[in-house]
Amino acid sequence: MNEKILYFLSYLVSTYIRLRGRKNPDIHDILIVKLDEIGDIITALPVFYTIHNQYPSARMTLFCKPFNTVFFEHLDYINCITEHHQLEFDHPYDLIIELRGNWETLKYALRYRPQIFLDRGTVRLKNKFFGGQKNEILTNIQIIDSIVDKPISLSNSIVFSKKEETKVKAFIKQQGLNKFVLLHLGARDEARRWPIDRFREIIAYINTNYSIHCILVGGPEDNSLNKTCLSAVKNKNNLNIVGKFNLLEFAALCSGATLFIGNESGPLHIAAAQNTPNIGLFGPGVKGVFYPINEKSIVHHYFLARRHHKQTVINSTIYSISVQEVKKSIDLMLS
Repeated sequence: MNEKILYFLSYLVSTYIRLRGRKNPDIHDILIVKLDEIGDIITALPVFYTIHNQYPSARMTLFCKPFNTVFFEHLDYINCITEHHQLEFDHPYDLIIELRGNWETLKYALRYRPQIFLDRGTVRLKNKFFGGQKNEILTNIQIIDSIVDKPISLSNSIVFSKKEETKVKAFIKQQGLNKFVLLHLGARDEARRWPIDRFREIIAYINTNYSIHCILVGGPEDNSLNKTCLSAVKNKNNLNIVGKFNLLEFAALCSGATLFIGNESGPLHIAAAQNTPNIGLFGPGVKGVFYPINEKSIVHHYFLARRHHKQTVINSTIYSISVQEVKKSIDLMLS
């Protein structure tokens, strides 16, 4: 279904439930729907922290994609489900928060009618007519701000355990790394990938000017890209660690990194969440929406006011980002 149509239907369902609901309901069971990618779930983390602070004794269920459950492994107040049939259980939810749903989850809310239904569609429509699309973290907070009367923190730091921290520290010690720079060369959309030859220049620049080793990260799909990149780099002390760490361990690794450089993708958002100094390279996309929110971020983005969705691997604005300007950002971060 077209996203705009879904948002409008979501607004209608939200209005209908609001008119039929109680003014001050007791909240015992909460459902949060976030059927999205890794970077999107990271920008939504403040919602989970805020809702738990607001309703500390309530049971919270998250409906998400399977690969995102790892981020809630150490949050004992959240139960994750990954299949639609798991929503069907004896007692209904008092509060449903739809951060990113679909037609099936919308039908579910309409069928069981929670006391409160908060949705992304209503907020996106409101922002369209009053001020435009906001940063994704702020949009997620907007969805819930009508029911929150306690201070809201925009921190989306990922919770990992001593186990993840210990494994990462052992790796850093084994490799003899006092400082290290993380780089992510990949992205799900090829139009969001900065050219590999430019990454090679950046790696060589960091090795030569700062005597710091670079660590290339990513998922299995990035392994070949990383190997190809490093094969043409003179310094052989740089590492490709695809497959070495899971996502929580990667978050712990980011917490100890000197700098992160990468395309707009999940790893960038994880690094930013851990408050790692970061340089984000953006291609197609609306200005400001997925930019990291912290004081240690530099974003390079030659955005289009319109028709950014029409960009391809041939005409992406990410190619407008020069090696020289990224070097200047590295100097600012590492000096």
